[in-house]
Formats: sequence, structure tokens, C-alpha cells
Amino acid sequence: MNEKQIQSVQRRIFRTFKSWKDPHTDVALADSQQIQGVEISPEGEVQLAITPQRPHCPCCLFDLRDLREKISATKGVTAVKLQVIGVPASERWTRVLNP
Repeated sequence: MNEKQIQSVQRRIFRTFKSWKDPHTDVALADSQQIQGVEISPEGEVQLAITPQRPHCPCCLFDLRDLREKISATKGVTAVKLQVIGVPASERWTRVLNP
């Protein structure tokens, strides 16, 4: 994947962030402080570092799972890995969200 294709995938992902609402607030994910970083490899692999709005909330976990599936379905994306940071037991959240 060349630089132009990576930028295209990046725009598609950020459009998803603009339309994705947190289950507890009416704020789009792009406008919140939850996204800590996004990396897209030349192979189309996306790594997303994110902090859930409410630690240990089951609906936040399900929402992140759905977000991962939505990003996986984005044209040009071959794999998605979520890394949960900034919450207690973040490694457990990360392990559960990435099959």
C-alpha cells in the first residue's frame, strides 16, 4: 500500500470516529479524549490505542468490540488491533477485544 492509499484508509477510519457515539454520552469519538493514537501499516494493519470512557463497564467493552468490527470492515484494512490504555487491568481489556 502506498502513502496515498494509507491516507485514504486513514480518512475512512476518521469518518467512522466522527460518526461513532460513546454509549454514555452524545459525543462523537473523534471529539472525545478517548483516542490516544492510530497507526496504519503499509500492509493495512490498524493499531488503535484507546481509553474507554468508563473502566469496567460492560457496554463500553461491547462498544469497543463493535468499533473494532466496523474498522475491520473498512476498505483497505486487513487487520485491527485495539490497545486499551489508561484504565486498571488494561491488558485484560486488550486481550478480550483482540481475538
